[in-house]
Amino acid sequence: MARGEFRAAVLILGTVALILPTFSPLCGDEGNSDAAAVAPASEAEFAGATIISKQQSEATPGPLGLGSAPLGHQLVYQTNLRRISRGLAPLKAAAELMEAAQFHSDWMAEHNCFAHHCDGEPSTLERLENAGYLNRTCSGEVVAGGQSTAGEVVDYWMNSPQHHDIILSSAYREAGGGYAFSDSATYHHYWTMDLGARNDAQGNPVYPVVINDEAWSTTNLDVDLYVYGSDWPASQMRFRNEGGSWSSWESFSAHKTWTLSCGGGSLPTVYAQIKKGAVVLESSDEILVDMPLSASPSLLVFLSEEGSSEAIPESYLLEISCCDNWNASANPSWIKLSEESGSGATNLTAYLEGYPSTPGTYLGTISIQASAEQADMQVVLVVTNGALQQSKVPLVSIQRS
Repeated sequence: MARGEFRAAVLILGTVALILPTFSPLCGDEGNSDAAAVAPASEAEFAGATIISKQQSEATPGPLGLGSAPLGHQLVYQTNLRRISRGLAPLKAAAELMEAAQFHSDWMAEHNCFAHHCDGEPSTLERLENAGYLNRTCSGEVVAGGQSTAGEVVDYWMNSPQHHDIILSSAYREAGGGYAFSDSATYHHYWTMDLGARNDAQGNPVYPVVINDEAWSTTNLDVDLYVYGSDWPASQMRFRNEGGSWSSWESFSAHKTWTLSCGGGSLPTVYAQIKKGAVVLESSDEILVDMPLSASPSLLVFLSEEGSSEAIPESYLLEISCCDNWNASANPSWIKLSEESGSGATNLTAYLEGYPSTPGTYLGTISIQASAEQADMQVVLVVTNGALQQSKVPLVSIQRS
């Protein structure tokens, strides 16, 4: 399709396409240890692209319905969803690229400029260096203006051949997104995503580990890891959680199922090491655990004979599932708990002490509280007026809402 045809097609969709010179990224072999020889040396060697913007007749600031994830992070995640659907590796959200992209989005919104490099702003490569993204082996950038959600932005990029080729390139291993809003700027919403690959200070390639395709949070401690390094090629790998011990070395695979810890007051983090010969490379990734509080069993039934101080069963093992600090309480006081506070997923024991000994059915509650959540378990004590095997125990039922 000729450029004029592309512009016409875009205009039919109510969008404006601004065409900038497109430069091919200068990317060396990912395993090349001479970063200086393969890193882009000038702005003209940076991977620019067509810039697509959509003029909105009405735009308002405010939440964009993307959950609690920063919009720049959402940009990386939405890109990864498209990459994965095409059999490509997910990109790691790198803090340095996030900072560089956010700087540019802020600058565009504040100065009403829509370009890869605005007047008075550091150049694209200077932004990366200022943010600490050094020893690059490959760099690229895509920008957009006017779209109100990260998913919409990535869809527009996917429909542009130049952007499509950059965000789906296998040369990149990391990315960072930035978003800014200005009600006085032309396009209101300004988006930037910087992509890259780099070496470490020793000249070894930086091979990330990515949790759940770089989703912002998870409701399950069991996660999927993508481990870079197959083209190194790495021969072995191992993992650990924050504060934990390393797992045993195992044969390298790009995919691994792993169980997170709750973080112990810090952000749950997975550390990965890959090995080739005597060289060991390490990386890490983080994810928020948004695990709803739950406690089981929901019903505890104790049986006892009149005048006896022994109940059947003697105790129940309660399973607490959450990734937060919790407190446990019981009412009436004859319901006892082995622990009254804790953190994260754990077990505690519930038993009876000093409970009523006259025949009847007695009810109680165990409550587990974590942040704004509460999980309740009903306790039923049935005291019979004779031997248990000779007594009629009332049927206990729970009405669920």
